[in-house]
Amino acid sequence: MTKQRELVLKIVRDNPSHLTAEEVFDLARQQMPTIVRATVYNNLNYLSENGLIRRVRMHGGPDRFDGVLEPHEHLVCDVCGKVSDLSIKDIEGLLARESHIKLTGYELTLHYVCPECRARQHE
Repeated sequence: MTKQRELVLKIVRDNPSHLTAEEVFDLARQQMPTIVRATVYNNLNYLSENGLIRRVRMHGGPDRFDGVLEPHEHLVCDVCGKVSDLSIKDIEGLLARESHIKLTGYELTLHYVCPECRARQHE
């Protein structure tokens, strides 16, 4: 694994906030000033395609990247865009039972307004 790929992987795995590719690039530049945007984007694609990180597709916004590989769902605040992890016990089994099919995987993103944004709306 190249030093650039190792750096991109470490940044995504060490950051729980589901970074965009641009945010990964900015953090990578702090540690490796010579790294270029294309290298970061190519490595994010490689790492997600090879199951080393997860790509979280965002409707209407840039994809995010997640270092947590265990099955889990995502919460997205519709106001500030913050992405958080959520684990719903046995949701894959429930989905399989309800749909009467054998799932090969799933992606579930739930939208809400986070507590911080709700508090600001009530000020």
